[in-house]
Amino acid sequence: MANKDPGGFLQQLRQIAARMSAGSRGAGIGLKLLIGAGALAYGVKEATYTVEGGQRAIIFNRIGGMQMDTLLSEGLHFRMPWFQYPVIYDIRARPRKISSLTGSKD
Repeated sequence: MANKDPGGFLQQLRQIAARMSAGSRGAGIGLKLLIGAGALAYGVKEATYTVEGGQRAIIFNRIGGMQMDTLLSEGLHFRMPWFQYPVIYDIRARPRKISSLTGSKD
């Protein structure tokens, strides 16, 4: 049978709370490490970009404008977040069909 004494229940809750507060140091360090790892992962994600095959990129810098002398080929590249933005262009040749009227069927 369950204990129906409310005083005993409150005493058990106090004991559990005391045990949790005594062991919270490890949880605090773990939480800080988790937040730090998340911030690091976000920073790496924002600082890298990929130029796919058949594409080229130039960098737009908020301070100096376009850096036209730097043409980036395919691969993984790094940038300074919030200051540099890659502008990616497709350089693949596309077939075009041009119709014209001519005087002969050659």
